[in-house]
Amino acid sequence: MAKQYFCAHCDAAFTPEQPSSNPRCPKCMRRGAVQPAQEAADAEPMRRWMIIPAILVAVVGIGYAVYRTQAVSVEPEPPLRPLEAAELSAYLARDSIEAGKYAAMFVLPTQVGSLPEAAEAPEAAGAASDALNLRTSRWSLEQALPRPVLTADEVLARLDAAGERERFYPVELATALATKLRGSGTRAMVVEVSEFEGEEAPADPFGMLGYFVVALYDGPGNEASGYLDPWGARHPVVPLAPRVLRDTEVIGAALGIEALRVFTKSGDGSVALPIIEDALELDPVSPSLRVVHATILVESGGLPQALQELDAAEQLRSDGPRQLSTVQLLVAQAGLMKARGDSLGSEAQFFEAKSKVADIIERWPRYARAHLTMATIHLGLDELERARVELEVAQKLNPDAPMLWPVWAQYHLATDDPITATAKMSRAIELDPENWQLRVQAAGMYQRIGEDARARAQADEALRLVAPSRRPKLREYLDDMMGSAPPSPASATPSNLELRDPSLGSPSEKPPAEGDPALILGDPSDLRLRDPDETLKLDLDD
Repeated sequence: MAKQYFCAHCDAAFTPEQPSSNPRCPKCMRRGAVQPAQEAADAEPMRRWMIIPAILVAVVGIGYAVYRTQAVSVEPEPPLRPLEAAELSAYLARDSIEAGKYAAMFVLPTQVGSLPEAAEAPEAAGAASDALNLRTSRWSLEQALPRPVLTADEVLARLDAAGERERFYPVELATALATKLRGSGTRAMVVEVSEFEGEEAPADPFGMLGYFVVALYDGPGNEASGYLDPWGARHPVVPLAPRVLRDTEVIGAALGIEALRVFTKSGDGSVALPIIEDALELDPVSPSLRVVHATILVESGGLPQALQELDAAEQLRSDGPRQLSTVQLLVAQAGLMKARGDSLGSEAQFFEAKSKVADIIERWPRYARAHLTMATIHLGLDELERARVELEVAQKLNPDAPMLWPVWAQYHLATDDPITATAKMSRAIELDPENWQLRVQAAGMYQRIGEDARARAQADEALRLVAPSRRPKLREYLDDMMGSAPPSPASATPSNLELRDPSLGSPSEKPPAEGDPALILGDPSDLRLRDPDETLKLDLDD
């Protein structure tokens, strides 16, 4: 018999569709207040015996309780308006969210003298948005930055102190601008968008970082009078299907990017998973957060749950990034099968993935990541000329994407041009020097072309960058790949890391080690597949 659960937050009783030890309430989408229905019933007699102590406690703290009740009114759903700091803290506390510094995401104690005053007039608000844009540097949005997400105060303080342009996330600039406008008396809200009117390319090309602008409101209604884009400097800007975010949901977006950063940097899903779970608690309908969650779940061995998250993300927003995230699992399985010698099976999988990616490109022809994935598929099918064409398109659309260049390196290795392959891999590392998986790819490439010293240098750097708990398993993998163990940091501790094979899309001189997945989709935060027992079967049409 299916186990029933009760949600104390919204008083809903339900039976999960899928068995789970930590189900999400289908009504309010929260986990923190959910408990088995029987436990909730069993607790009732105990509650009777606790009445007297509870009364005493209530009497002792009644003054404070009355004050809190009067000061902060917590509704079942946070209101869609700017929240005071005390309100925001109350909602975070109610849902048991450990937001850390992000609880002050909209607090602005810093006096920013160099930024134009954001008055209520629309032209003044636009000037403030332009000022933010002019002092920041655009980038490809293909990977997380090597630092935590900044609050509004941190963004503006950094701009005041910076001598040159810096990179910021769209959510950081949108939050900073909204906070500045609020301080000047303008009602401003952060808005998530996926596409702008007249633009074909998705605004968040990677599908995990998200893209955010600011909505302005002239009156008390919920109809925005205009939108400002401080990251892209589009004025006027007309987003298609904009999603106005509650302040709590903005904090969820920040936590989601932080989870992705932690996971990308260290490969440690155990640290990143609680962060993304808190983010989803704040914003369960965010497509970007769902893809981040799926990415971490796949690496952590939760493939069925990851597939559910990807399906949910695509239902929430059926665009290129969401569709491609699912297709990449199919590409991953094809690479796994090819590495294990199943040429017929891998070919069938590659062709199926090829058809799906072609549909994505037809709808979003300027989506660089889709062209890069298609190039990877062509390499897997030994269609080198077609791979080159797709790589050229991807490079034209997004030349600053770090993961473009390893695929170029794979192409040049396949065409017997190791010198050019080396140059392309060097470009990738130049763009993303803290990426340990890029270093592993570089070590594998140098090892295959006989440059053992450079291979060992890259292997040593990968060991330095990866999380300490992952180093022993990584060292074992590198030892098997190169024939002898590279130097390992003294701080290494046991781990269960399973690493992607950096040879997908190029010929391999030896089969992968037992239990090692054969995947490389290019990006360190792409979905990764683990199947050491060779039991995984995917049917993405179901």
